[in-house]
Amino acid sequence: MEKRFRFFSLIFSYPSEKILEELESLSREIPEYSKIVEMLKTHTLEELQTEYTRLFITDHPTLTCPPYESYYREGSVYGNASVEVREIYESHGLEYNFEGEPPDHISVELEFIALTGDREFLNRMKEWVFYFADKVKESSEIYGLSAEELKRLIEDTLSFCEHSE
Repeated sequence: MEKRFRFFSLIFSYPSEKILEELESLSREIPEYSKIVEMLKTHTLEELQTEYTRLFITDHPTLTCPPYESYYREGSVYGNASVEVREIYESHGLEYNFEGEPPDHISVELEFIALTGDREFLNRMKEWVFYFADKVKESSEIYGLSAEELKRLIEDTLSFCEHSE
């Protein structure tokens, strides 16, 4: 499961050649995600970066799909949820260094799940990430498939965890 969450952490990170190469490598290990990589490869890196910027970076209030937990919980970016998430990381012995994205950015949270497999944290994510994924699906042909597959991964993982108790 960890590689699947790593895959989506990369998908929702700013596109670069290195990220695209890692996605392609992971898709060889997770063949059901190869369709996502193939779709991304139909676009230039510049097109992917432009779409990423349009969806996830453009200044608020015009931000199409805010990739931050605090936005969905509190209606603003860099809110209390950002602090809470950082504290959760620290409680797992992980030090979060702010290097461009706050701790409650979707890619950072997915990387945390990839590293820890923390089911409680995944339940926390479920409370907001489906809203995020729906906004992405409505707003982007490029990222829409990824958003839908992320929802499926979270649902399947939580369902599996419930049945394995």
